Amino acid sequence: MRTGVAFSRARLHDDNAVAAGLKGGRGASPGGADPAVEAGLPAYFHRLSARAQRIYLASNAIDRFDLVASRTALELSAALIRALESGAPSLVQRTAQALLDELCRLTRLSGVRLQVRSVRPRNTRGELHGIFYPRGTGRRDANPYDYSTASSGGPLIVLWMRTAQRHDVVKPKTFLRTLMHEFGHYLDYALLRLGDSPHTAGFFKRESFLVRTLNQSPTRE
Repeated sequence: MRTGVAFSRARLHDDNAVAAGLKGGRGASPGGADPAVEAGLPAYFHRLSARAQRIYLASNAIDRFDLVASRTALELSAALIRALESGAPSLVQRTAQALLDELCRLTRLSGVRLQVRSVRPRNTRGELHGIFYPRGTGRRDANPYDYSTASSGGPLIVLWMRTAQRHDVVKPKTFLRTLMHEFGHYLDYALLRLGDSPHTAGFFKRESFLVRTLNQSPTRE
């Protein structure tokens, strides 16, 4: 995740960047305790603008989406797990995109594109699992850390299906959670209108809600 100008242009699955870039902040009490931390907010909350603080608090207060999984969504979720186990990139791409299409239909939102790529990029913060670009990018060979490429094509999720060091296929449940993490950012933008979609406690509760919603056995409709 990035802060500043790039923060609204791409969502990275990298929470350490925020902790490193915004550690501390204003508002500590004379005894050293931070009121925000004591209230369950991160220390960097005081460094945010008034608008960003409002978005953060709004996000933190929501723990789920108004979503009931259809039989099709449950079947596609199970099919995605099987596709990951096969290790076939094209099958993973098609199945994951079909799942996103069905979830967008259920939430009455325009579709979000998906690109499934091979080996995860790696930098000093670790492996990059996924990115959400609100305004998209059309270049598969673009540097994922270069936000100047994220300017066209509509909302886009990019995921990687192999680990950086060993090139192993990502565990299916991990891949599904990462997919729902990035889809959660899309829902924050398009459904909840939360602007920058910060990584709040509420956000991670919504992510877990999506995973739980899809982790069920299909039933007859």
